[in-house]
Amino acid sequence: MKNELEILLGRFRPKGPQEEADLPLFKARASDAKNLTRDALAHFTASAFVLNQAHERVLGIYHKIYKSWGWMGGHADGDVNLLHVAEKEVREESGIEQLKLLLPDPISIENLPVFGHFHRSRGYVPAHLHLNVTFLFEADDQQLLRENKEETGGVAWIPLEEFSSQSSEEEMKIIYDKIISRIIEKKKEDKL
Repeated sequence: MKNELEILLGRFRPKGPQEEADLPLFKARASDAKNLTRDALAHFTASAFVLNQAHERVLGIYHKIYKSWGWMGGHADGDVNLLHVAEKEVREESGIEQLKLLLPDPISIENLPVFGHFHRSRGYVPAHLHLNVTFLFEADDQQLLRENKEETGGVAWIPLEEFSSQSSEEEMKIIYDKIISRIIEKKKEDKL
């Protein structure tokens, strides 16, 4: 019997060469619970792209590790429900409590290389891959934001058209631009 992640990835329809190349790897790894833990060289993570009610701003955090503004997200850490992981990370990293899922399936998937680095509590973390699944949410931009000072150096609503330019990671700008173009396309089709 397929697990929740295998079912989710089975419904996902890749758009473009990056997702067409990445999806087979995601599907091949989804059945092994070890890949939901940090013990695997390539392991699952979930991210959240959170829009305000007018869909004109994105909730971003300043990542201390990467020294860059970006989305919220984190490791599955054994949880096969990546939607739950994404929601949990938004709450932990921004203080936002009320979220509305805008699309039933992920808006994006991406195989992200992570270079070796030092973590504040785990020490040296060797290079590895994040098999990342991204969900699209909406939140009231009047909700109280609460910075998670252990992990982030700020939390803010950033204009949609400026979100990518706030990132200092060139490889992430490509992913953010992909997601933003999908949001704009869905807005034009009246599907958001």
